[in-house]
Amino acid sequence: MAVLDIGKTNIKICLMDGQTGALLHIEKRVNGVVDTPPYPHVDVDSIWQWIKDTLADLAQRYFIASIAITTHGATIACMKGDKLALPVLDYEYDGVSELKEEYDAARPDFSESFSPRLPQGLNLGAQLFWQQKRFADEFATVDSLLLYPQYWGYKLSGNKAAEVTSLGCHTDLWNPTSCQFSTFCEQQKWAECFPEVIETGAKLGTILPDLAKEIGLPSSCVIFNGIHDSNASLVPYIGQPMEKLTVVSSGTWTVIATINGKLDSLQEDKDMLANVDALGRATPTIRFMGGREWEQLRSDSKATLSDVSFILEHGILVIPAFAKGGGPFAHCEGRIIDRGIELTPAQQSALADVYVALMTDYCLDLMDSSDTVIVEGAFSNNINFLTLLACMRSQNEIYASRDVTGTSGGAALLSNKSLKLKGRLSLALCDAQIKPLLNLYRQQWRDLMEEL
Repeated sequence: MAVLDIGKTNIKICLMDGQTGALLHIEKRVNGVVDTPPYPHVDVDSIWQWIKDTLADLAQRYFIASIAITTHGATIACMKGDKLALPVLDYEYDGVSELKEEYDAARPDFSESFSPRLPQGLNLGAQLFWQQKRFADEFATVDSLLLYPQYWGYKLSGNKAAEVTSLGCHTDLWNPTSCQFSTFCEQQKWAECFPEVIETGAKLGTILPDLAKEIGLPSSCVIFNGIHDSNASLVPYIGQPMEKLTVVSSGTWTVIATINGKLDSLQEDKDMLANVDALGRATPTIRFMGGREWEQLRSDSKATLSDVSFILEHGILVIPAFAKGGGPFAHCEGRIIDRGIELTPAQQSALADVYVALMTDYCLDLMDSSDTVIVEGAFSNNINFLTLLACMRSQNEIYASRDVTGTSGGAALLSNKSLKLKGRLSLALCDAQIKPLLNLYRQQWRDLMEEL
């Protein structure tokens, strides 16, 4: 199975054994945005060419029987037949906010959508609203709306579909408690432009015959209906025999969701929302742009626990936020309280590790979280992050996923339920020397957060 994994920062194709789920091969490239008129947009042409070239190369060495898809959210393709009516808008484009007051008056209440009001184009409804107003002629030709995983599914199979995890990802377009389009989406006449909503991970069809010949894939290669990436991280744990389970999915975004959690703890002004899992269930969620902020704060040198201890001992603090996209402190300007100390590159990286651990801990306290917390994705390989989180949260068992495919593994498992992903988790351990320093440091940081 090939898993097409399109993140905001990186694009991957992961090849996984169809029987065991073992990772066989990964190809990866950096993702980017085309900053040219009519607005910054996703470079779908270069992504598509890379996908075809990479699959063609892999097909010479592997028999690829199926393709699963997972992508980042807040992205939609406005289609006119089989072509784009408008470029696929980049959700970080600030221009969408020019219609803020008009959009705020039209969008659904939080009690209906459980979707917080977010900046830029992070509410998918805000993108469509802006495009409809600013490009009325082009938008009038739109005959179908394809969520981002489904756009790539269509490119591969020729079949159009919709799907709940991307529809329910802070879009303002979906009512997660009733599993239907929001009243706002219906009023705007957008609901009728979405194809049929079909099951996440269901068979879309087989690969287009001409495309199969061009790439060198078997004509029988099955294409599966894709999933929003943070929800893919939940797939291995859906249906597990426990009352509830909290998963920290880490990439560009750190997304914290509790399977079978309650929605009554959600606060709109803290960037908390109800995501929708692969079974269509409303799932309480909080997130911040952890991966993006970590990249901005760190250096190229790897930090040790000694470097972490230095940060804690000297009380060097990071105040959020360093990314505009969202999170509990999106309204604040990020800054570093360095106490006049010049940090080494390794200490700079330690500061980044400490910051994302503190933010994750803070978000977990706001959530209806479970006793067991599982870290998936990039931070699952960050020993400093895991140790700090285990030190701060003695009430929880913190586990790290050892599945290096991250969201790709969840997408594969969804499409092939017979896969057995064994030996995935390892327990994160507290450090006795770090913990006393961390307790005081954490309280200092929390006191500053109260002022924000």
